[in-house]
Amino acid sequence: MKITAVSGWAIPADWFAEQIGKYFRGSDIRVIYPNDPFDEDEAKHKLNENKADLYLGYSLGSLWLFRNRHFIPISSIKVVLAPILAFTKEQDMGGKTTGTQLKYLIKILKQSEDKTPLVDFYTNCNIPFPKELLRSLPNRSTLIRGLEFLQSVKEYGKSVLDFKVIIGENDIFLDSIKLKELIPQIEIVPGAGHEPSQLLDRLASTIFIK
Repeated sequence: MKITAVSGWAIPADWFAEQIGKYFRGSDIRVIYPNDPFDEDEAKHKLNENKADLYLGYSLGSLWLFRNRHFIPISSIKVVLAPILAFTKEQDMGGKTTGTQLKYLIKILKQSEDKTPLVDFYTNCNIPFPKELLRSLPNRSTLIRGLEFLQSVKEYGKSVLDFKVIIGENDIFLDSIKLKELIPQIEIVPGAGHEPSQLLDRLASTIFIK
């Protein structure tokens, strides 16, 4: 099986590919990390470069995949994990992070190369990848652009009805109950958070044999 996945904000592509590989053994896995999530030409190129059987968006990658769904082949399976329709709490579309919190993080990243905010982010998400992978992160301008994408972009529930959607019950960034109202087909994984492993496990068990 060919899988094209879109990683979450500040999640190294190699690490995410390893996580997918644990649940989809033997698959041909390619992970995208958009350099500029606002760039439609980049999206078109990356999604059509190697057509896949399964397109998978995680966290920020889900919002990016929703936004660029018209570039995905009709015959392919479309899945998102930890889905984002609009990230900030004020937009009332399932996000828990306030606009002020997001602006503050953008400000910190613009002013300093200190990676403490990133380490805090991984800790909050219970994402246990080795610290040496911090060296393989996208550059700071790409990280900032990703936050600006989360700050300004939103997709409406009706545009995501043909996606398979999975969320953790205890996601630190997303309100699973609110998102269930907006995306009726969403599957809520009991006890799971924002970290992708339990979401990937549910996906593998419901669609394919692990």
